[in-house]
Amino acid sequence: MGNLKRQGFGVYAYDTNTMQYMKAKSDTGVYVTKVVAGTAAEKVGIQKEDIILSIDGQELERMCELRRYVYTKKPKDEVMLRILRDGRVVEMKVKLGSR
Repeated sequence: MGNLKRQGFGVYAYDTNTMQYMKAKSDTGVYVTKVVAGTAAEKVGIQKEDIILSIDGQELERMCELRRYVYTKKPKDEVMLRILRDGRVVEMKVKLGSR
């Protein structure tokens, strides 16, 4: 039997329509609620309460958009994230892991 490897980077996040209840400082993007230990997200420094605004230049409003885009990639592919943190926009290159 084969072994199925899926790509991912290890965050739990909410959609923009839920962020208004979380007092997020943006009305677009996906709001990170948890970073999974040992994942690509943790390795590059993504933090709880970051807001992922875009991936490879594609603006995000829903977690399913982020998930769908990541599923088009392979483990070890790199993606560029634009993140809002503490009022500043930062860019991070993330090498996708497997799970």
